[in-house]
Amino acid sequence: GIDSAEAGLQFLQGGATVLQVCSAVHNQEYTVIDDYITGLKTLLYLRSVEELHNWDGQSPPTAPHQLGKPVLKVKDIIGENLPSFGPYLAKRQELKDRLYKEKDLLSEENMPEPQRPANAPKKPIPRVKDVIGLALSRIGTYGDLNNQEQVVALIDEEMCINCGKCYMTCNDSGYQAIKFDAQTHLPTVTDDCTGCTLCLSVCPIIDCISMVPRTTPYIPKRGIPLGTGNNLLPGVSMETN
Repeated sequence: GIDSAEAGLQFLQGGATVLQVCSAVHNQEYTVIDDYITGLKTLLYLRSVEELHNWDGQSPPTAPHQLGKPVLKVKDIIGENLPSFGPYLAKRQELKDRLYKEKDLLSEENMPEPQRPANAPKKPIPRVKDVIGLALSRIGTYGDLNNQEQVVALIDEEMCINCGKCYMTCNDSGYQAIKFDAQTHLPTVTDDCTGCTLCLSVCPIIDCISMVPRTTPYIPKRGIPLGTGNNLLPGVSMETN
C-alpha cells in the first residue's frame, strides 16, 4: 500500500488515477495525508529542476562519509584503501593531519560550493495528470528483457564500516561472491556475482553498495555438464540363484 509520497507517485506512474490510504492512517493518524500531499508536490517540483536530476526522490546523492563526516580518499594518496578501525584508523588520521598541514585550507579550491542563487525550475512543473501512466511503456514480460544487460555489486570501501553483513548474506544465501579480507576486513566482490542485491539489502550504510552494469559476460556455473562420465550413476549388478 501507500506509506509515503514516493509510493503514491509510483502508483500514479503505474496508471492509478485515485489513491487509497488505509494502513498508514491506522499505524499513524490522519495527518499523514498532509505529509503525502506535500511530498507529492515536492517530488513534482524537483522534476523541473535540472540541477537535481541525480537526486533519489527527495534525497540528495550520498557523499562518501564515516560517522556522517567526509572521508579522506586514502587510495588517491597511497594507492590502497585502509579500513576505519584499529591501527588502520590511526594511519588514516596521520595521513589526514599531514595533508592538512601541507594544504592551504583558505584557498579557493577548498571553499564550499556557493548555495546562492538557489536552483530554479528550468522547465514547467509537471501536474498530477502529466505523470499518470508514465511508466506503462516500461512494463512488459520477462521475454522483453535483454539477458545480457546485468548488474553487479560495487562496494565503496571508503564508506564501508567492515561489519561483514554483505559477506555473510552472500555466503549463506547467495553465490559466495564476496571475499572478506582477514586483516583489513574489506569486502571484495568477485566475478561470481549475479546481481541479486542481497548485499545491498542488508548493508546498514546507505549507498555504500550500489549496483553497476556488468562489464564482462556472465557464464553460469551449473555444475558438471550432463552426459559426461562424471555424472553417470554407477551400475549395480544383481546376482540370481
